[in-house]
Amino acid sequence: MPAPAPSPAPLLDALLGPADLRKLTRDELTQLAGEIRLRIKEVVSAHGGHLASNLGTVELSIALHRVFDFSSDRLLWDVGHQAYPHKLLTGRAARFHTNRQQGGVSGFPDPKESPFDLAKVGHSSTAISTGVGVAEGYRRSEHRRATVVVIGDGALTGGMAYEGLINAGQLKSDLIVVLNDNGQFIDAPTGSMHLHLDRIRTGSMYQHLRKRFLETLKKLPAGPQIEKLAEQLELAAHKAISPGYIFEDLGFRYFGPVDGHDLALTEEALQNVARLKGPILLHVMTRKGGGWQPAVADPLKYHGPKGFDVSSGVFQVKPPARTYSTVFAETLAAIANEDDKTVAITAAMPSGTALRQFGQAHPERMFDVGICEQHSFAFAQGLAIAGARPFLAHYSTFAQRGYDQLFQEVCLSRDLGIVITLDRAGLVGEDGETHHGIYDIAWSRCLPGLVLMAPRDGAQLDAMLRWSHAQRQLPGRPAGYCIRYPKDEVPQVDWGVQPAPLALGKAEILRRGDGNLMVWAYGASVKVCHDAIADLGEHGRGITLVDARFAKPLDGALLAELAAEHGEILTVEDHVLPGGFGSVVAEEIADRGLRLRLHRAGIRDELVPHASREQQLAAHGIDRAGVAKRIRAILGIGTTVIPFTRTA
Repeated sequence: MPAPAPSPAPLLDALLGPADLRKLTRDELTQLAGEIRLRIKEVVSAHGGHLASNLGTVELSIALHRVFDFSSDRLLWDVGHQAYPHKLLTGRAARFHTNRQQGGVSGFPDPKESPFDLAKVGHSSTAISTGVGVAEGYRRSEHRRATVVVIGDGALTGGMAYEGLINAGQLKSDLIVVLNDNGQFIDAPTGSMHLHLDRIRTGSMYQHLRKRFLETLKKLPAGPQIEKLAEQLELAAHKAISPGYIFEDLGFRYFGPVDGHDLALTEEALQNVARLKGPILLHVMTRKGGGWQPAVADPLKYHGPKGFDVSSGVFQVKPPARTYSTVFAETLAAIANEDDKTVAITAAMPSGTALRQFGQAHPERMFDVGICEQHSFAFAQGLAIAGARPFLAHYSTFAQRGYDQLFQEVCLSRDLGIVITLDRAGLVGEDGETHHGIYDIAWSRCLPGLVLMAPRDGAQLDAMLRWSHAQRQLPGRPAGYCIRYPKDEVPQVDWGVQPAPLALGKAEILRRGDGNLMVWAYGASVKVCHDAIADLGEHGRGITLVDARFAKPLDGALLAELAAEHGEILTVEDHVLPGGFGSVVAEEIADRGLRLRLHRAGIRDELVPHASREQQLAAHGIDRAGVAKRIRAILGIGTTVIPFTRTA
């Protein structure tokens, strides 16, 4: 559905580029900030996207582009879900109504879209590392350019942010890090850095340090040396005066905090640090929602909303959809009620993985470790060693960040039986290239000791979670069970068969045909194939449909059995073709020496741009119409193709 025509924004729409900002008066800049916020609300309400975080960076974005010339200087946004104002100020206001739509503006910074976007970003805590490299590269080539990184406080829960800070401090890089501190992550703040920033926000740093100093003094033996006491006093005084001492210890010069909604103050602070050399951290405090009361009151609700009234923030009432994530949450709660050893872990995504309600019901058994996917796998290992039974919930795209720990801490332990759910597996729609979960079969199936599963519907997801939990309590359990499912509603389908009980590596025949073609589908693609075969009418009656259920181990015995009756096989998956489910089947055919002509349907070996999930599936021929078309081609329906047939 196209977005409504945007409201008039005379200043915003008249901007030819960021340089025009320097011509505006203070009153005009205030008006411009209002126009930007309204444009963002209108477009996000129509098409979805990130709202509260972007409403909070309007003045900061204006100040950055007034102080620096990013046609020569360099600007990096960490994550990018706070960069909509930056996009509007850099020549994309006229096309912003296409945000996250097929062929339109990306929801994240993208160099293909604008020279003002230095790098494609979508995952958190990476920009400081990139910024250090940019600053050092220009230093080596003797280019005099400022390098500025804007990073949210939530990103400071990610270890890679500190790797970048440490490297910059060591190299003495000419790097300006703007810490956009809004006291909010996507979900509730977590981690000790949040507590440190809280003390800065509330102005209680001095009292905190004074209390720590007095407690230390009481513990000293009578008659301590004056030098030691003076040393302590000097340290306490320094830390009271410089609340950013943590960053200074890493080699940065700390400035702030500054009110990021006071445009004049923010500009002045940026101008001051722009003259300095070496690593600089400017602490800017903003509010998610940027003053719009609905988003200020509930920044989580308005983090990625859609379909709200732009004036009041009231949402259009819709019946809540039953998604795979919902089923996961319900089943996990039921398992936890039956087994007090059950614990849940996520990395800063309790809402996205539907674990918030679990955390409310079982707060002592819910762990949000922050943006620390690597840590989450090792943490799960420790819990399992100590006798707990962890469920580790990740988005597929974010789980990639913990890959080494999946191997080192989970697989090498051999028998921990950790259940790993991969939400948002497959194509995810408007978030695009950075967020697709289309690689997890390939990167996980090569690791020994992992069982890979994918449900075709909600009932099967429930069954897989319960089965995995039961199996891991038996002797000889594997290292882990990986269950992938899409960002989608669970289908309501009469499969025409009584669901077969789950057994390790056993597929299920949903319909047995008497023709030459069998279709093996994995996960969400089962429903697509079921509907596509139905669309073929009489031509579909002879087709056998198999729900693989497991990609590792594959049901090779059933494949061999059906190969005696069929000459051709089509595999269908919501995953890239290289290394995916079709590759699993191809290897099994080769290893068993089966006489089958293999056809594979999946995602081509290319980056998939943002669009709706339906458009993305169609573009790769793995939607209902695309699979039906592929089957017609294999069968030679309406073509001159002679289908492959078995010879005696």
